[in-house]
Amino acid sequence: MIDNIKITLRRFNSDLSKNPNLESHGKSFGSEIYRLYNHEGEDKEIYLLLKYNPEKQVLKIENSIRKWHLGGFSLLDLTEKSVNRAFEKISKKLGITIDEFRKATFTQCEIGLNIRTRIPVEDIVPMIVRYSTFKRYQFGFETVGFNGTDLDLKMYDKCEELLEHNKKYDKKGKRKAFKALSDRNYNFFRIEFNMFDKQSFINKDLSHIKNIGHILDNYLELYSFWAKEMSRVVLLNKLVMSKEMTPKQYVLARVLEIDGFTSFERNCLKRGKGNISSRIINEALEVIHCFSNPIRYNTNKFKLDILKNLKRIKGKEEDLDINLLTKNLFHSSDSIN
Repeated sequence: MIDNIKITLRRFNSDLSKNPNLESHGKSFGSEIYRLYNHEGEDKEIYLLLKYNPEKQVLKIENSIRKWHLGGFSLLDLTEKSVNRAFEKISKKLGITIDEFRKATFTQCEIGLNIRTRIPVEDIVPMIVRYSTFKRYQFGFETVGFNGTDLDLKMYDKCEELLEHNKKYDKKGKRKAFKALSDRNYNFFRIEFNMFDKQSFINKDLSHIKNIGHILDNYLELYSFWAKEMSRVVLLNKLVMSKEMTPKQYVLARVLEIDGFTSFERNCLKRGKGNISSRIINEALEVIHCFSNPIRYNTNKFKLDILKNLKRIKGKEEDLDINLLTKNLFHSSDSIN
């Protein structure tokens, strides 16, 4: 679940220049800069970035906890047990207790999972047309995302990202292994929410999560948040022109088929008044929900792929409530409001 995160430890008093676990990288704006490399070593360049201001006794830690603990090529995500081990390892290398580390606060935080899908990611990306009322963007056929005021949603081809970012690291032939996975239709879709700050957590009914200790104590709740937000993602592929459609639904379906949802939504918001635009967009979402081709890949099949992966995760997260996650995932949240 937890990936990139920005952590702040206050009242931290230590001479990090004497810490054998750290590599110094000079100073910047009054702070000493260090790198804490993971078990793969310096050559792999997977590290936590440390910025320490000795005058203010403030230590800031950045970068991916997941990659640092599990490895640069790993497709695994941090479970409740492994995230505890990761933070315990970091605190030990810093020479403090885990109880002290639990008091650290955080700002930006990514919450995500790698999901295996039944069809290639490049086929799914163009279909993903909506998440809440956020502004959509797309890079090629590998990445799609939505920008909001307090959080972002980003979804991308994880195998392609690993191949691209690890071109120069192939000492053990891992790139070839990932290429083989990709060629054999093992599709891994990275889906992550980037929470900008504390307000992001407050707005999503997670106001009780304020520090690292709260993350560890409420880790399983992050799955519920993730699943609930994924219920708001809409895919548009083929619509079935059914006799059960009303004349208005038929017109909406035709327009969606010609323009696509993104252009349709943009035109509605540009030309219509607020309430009227919202009503028409909701009616279009209802058409997508009711008349998506059941044979083709659609929103429901996407959610079933997600649920299958959550059930796999249950094998490692024994206390994960699959019934609750299923309810959150399939909860209808397509309304614009």
